[in-house]
Amino acid sequence: MSSKEIIVCVDDEEGVLRVLRAQLGMRFGHECQILTARSGDEAVALFDELSREGEAIALVIADQIMPGMKGVELLEIVDRRLPATTKILLTGQAGLDAVVDAINRAHLNQYISKPWDETQLLLGVENLLRQYRLKHENEQLIASLSAKNQALLEMNRELEAKIHERTHELAEANTRLAQLAVTDGLTGLYNHRHFHERLALEVERSQRSGLPLSLLMLDVDNFKHFNDTHGHPAGDEVLRQLARVLADTRRANDVVARYGGEEFAVILVDTAKFTAAKVADRVRERIVGHDLTDAVPGAVPITVSFGVATFPEDGNDAEALVRSADTALYAAKRAGRNRVVLYTLALGASPSAG
Repeated sequence: MSSKEIIVCVDDEEGVLRVLRAQLGMRFGHECQILTARSGDEAVALFDELSREGEAIALVIADQIMPGMKGVELLEIVDRRLPATTKILLTGQAGLDAVVDAINRAHLNQYISKPWDETQLLLGVENLLRQYRLKHENEQLIASLSAKNQALLEMNRELEAKIHERTHELAEANTRLAQLAVTDGLTGLYNHRHFHERLALEVERSQRSGLPLSLLMLDVDNFKHFNDTHGHPAGDEVLRQLARVLADTRRANDVVARYGGEEFAVILVDTAKFTAAKVADRVRERIVGHDLTDAVPGAVPITVSFGVATFPEDGNDAEALVRSADTALYAAKRAGRNRVVLYTLALGASPSAG
């Protein structure tokens, strides 16, 4: 592709073309390539060739009166196919109607009467080249700005996508952190701190609603002896198995937590004491039937003792309720283990064996 702009002169007279080529070449030859054609058809073929080679035509100078295709008709083709190209019509004084027609049909930039004044021709060509270059530069600038704007839009979309992804990841991380903050690492149940927070909330809710709230405290029987005999990894697995049983048997609103060591707690919302005792006994039987030590060779079956206390009759706040359930739990231990004891029974009556 040539670095020079192209000026095409079209006239059926070789003498006219020779003069145009000489005058234009003297003034613009260092920056433009001057090409000629002897007819409109020859000019169109030249346009096709230049187009295939990727060359841009800055200016077409065409004589109006030519055999075959007239100058106006040629410039009309130029206007349709090469809208950026500027156009000059050469015409005699008798061709003014053709000039008006060319202005209307071909968007003529300038007409020059024959015979022309060289200075007028050169000034006209210089002005149209400047106009062509400014338009070309503007188009390049617009294209460059459009490309940069598109790139910025794409970068913005990518940035928004990354921000959305990072925000989603951060939300997930925060959710995981929040879950980890309330979860016991060994069993996956709620931890000690969350248990106390939930119990305090449920006690307040029970105070407002007037509905009962029960608490189960349960402890693995003879767990220290099991650990000493079979090792702490086996003991950890027993606690994990117990946690699975508690999670599987919990009701929708129950809160199950690891209280500490081998001790667990279950908050039973809107549950009276004797209903809570039935729930506890059902869980106890499920634990016995599950055989938590199945994977430990030579181990005796594991059992669990339960203590049950109910708000408000067994304690007027969360702390008192925990103490009452814990008292009932140790009463179950003293009574022989593997049983459920209600706090009121722990105060004087015989415990109920499971």
